[in-house]
Amino acid sequence: MEQPGVGRIVTFHSFQGGTGRTMAIANVGWILAAAGKRVLIVDWDLEAPGLHRFLEPLLDVESVMRRSGVVDMLREYEDGIVQHRDYTAEEVRRLATVDLHTISVEWVFHGEGRLSILSAGRQNISYSPMLGERDWNNFFEERSGVDFLEALRDDMRASYEYTLIDSRAGRGDMVDMCTQHLPDVLVACYSLSNQAIDGAARTAYAVETFARRGEPHRSIRILPVAMRVDTSFPARADAGRRVAERAFWGLPRGMDAVERARYFASVEIPYRADYAFEETLAVFGDVPGDPNSLLAAYERLTAAISAGEVSSFPPMNSDERLRVLRGFDRAARLEQSDLDDARGLRTALNGLDRRGPDNGHDTRYRE
Repeated sequence: MEQPGVGRIVTFHSFQGGTGRTMAIANVGWILAAAGKRVLIVDWDLEAPGLHRFLEPLLDVESVMRRSGVVDMLREYEDGIVQHRDYTAEEVRRLATVDLHTISVEWVFHGEGRLSILSAGRQNISYSPMLGERDWNNFFEERSGVDFLEALRDDMRASYEYTLIDSRAGRGDMVDMCTQHLPDVLVACYSLSNQAIDGAARTAYAVETFARRGEPHRSIRILPVAMRVDTSFPARADAGRRVAERAFWGLPRGMDAVERARYFASVEIPYRADYAFEETLAVFGDVPGDPNSLLAAYERLTAAISAGEVSSFPPMNSDERLRVLRGFDRAARLEQSDLDDARGLRTALNGLDRRGPDNGHDTRYRE
């Protein structure tokens, strides 16, 4: 069970990519921070990092990509173990200190609210080779990887009220780190295809089994969440929902049949075509109060994750909301870029006109 006064770690995982998992993390993280919570979002999708893109107008993206992150922390720990096998617990805790690697969003949240991001790692020429060279079995068996993950979990829970981890899709050792070793809550994300539902359900039950066998004193709360639900064909969507409810039989735990039916009916993320083109936060794209909006769906998900502690996004100044929203708009950015290019060209041409043909730079033939 979760300890009183200790932060929660929430992993978002999907068996398939393309479910909107990363977008959900960014929005839920913002809603929690807006409620005055200290929030860390972690990009553990190491093969395809991109969580920071949802915060692009509010972060220096280049700084994020140059910043050390998950891969760098893992490598530093592995290198240290190789050189000093008698690492002390204090040294392991130091290497697992997340705030040595995070960047905070430049925004004034309510109270002590803060939103920080731990990136996948420095996006330089050594990133991909470094990722490919990792032997994760060796990390656990020979280098006491569990000790590092436990220290990392302790530091996240001590430093933040909510840590939201974006796990890579599918299965594997890297997925196990995020879904089994770290979280207090697993958000099992799935689309309504049979493969996505079956894969997410199998992962969910495997996580429950691990928690019971690996750490009997610890439980992992599992929240199945349908995502990108397209209601253009209501009968087919309803059939998919029924298949999912059967696949996740008994989940979430601690609910009777009526409560569980109410949960599945209310906690799902709809598909919205206008959000399919750019990494845009619904907290800026939607107006609070519309129960059918994407923002409202993320509010309901936030309430489920926080056990009702945070259930709504506070109203925002309209001018401020629209100002930030324009920062997500590629068409507006392209238009501004075209204007900047035109101004630059006009300035250059004006400079040529002022210098005239006799300034020593005119290379045309003259008699």
